[in-house]
Amino acid sequence: MSETLQKRARGAITSASLKTKRLNAETVTTIATSFLKRIGHKSGIKPKRVSLEEGIYIIEVEMKKLLAIVRVNAETHEIKEYEIQPKGEEASFVSFSPKIIAVVFGISAVVYVALYFIFQISGF
Repeated sequence: MSETLQKRARGAITSASLKTKRLNAETVTTIATSFLKRIGHKSGIKPKRVSLEEGIYIIEVEMKKLLAIVRVNAETHEIKEYEIQPKGEEASFVSFSPKIIAVVFGISAVVYVALYFIFQISGF
């Protein structure tokens, strides 16, 4: 009977110790990425930058075609603000997708074969 009285509730101790734990870049990044996953952005999440400004951590996360900026309070660990916006990518001069290259190659092959047979028949 004395054994059961000496057991402690460990859940209360660990939750209190987590509240007093100071944040760092790794834990703030984990908070931001898990938040983005919870609101529906499940794949392609790449953290790019974390900074601390006036007690607010600012986390920039790159997604497929979006950029998310999440602000977390350093003291309360609360997400104060987030913003999701389209990425401002510069249009690359040589940005051909493999599908476009295959279509252009296919069209040029068909034109080449057609011209070859036309010249063979006409005798040129």
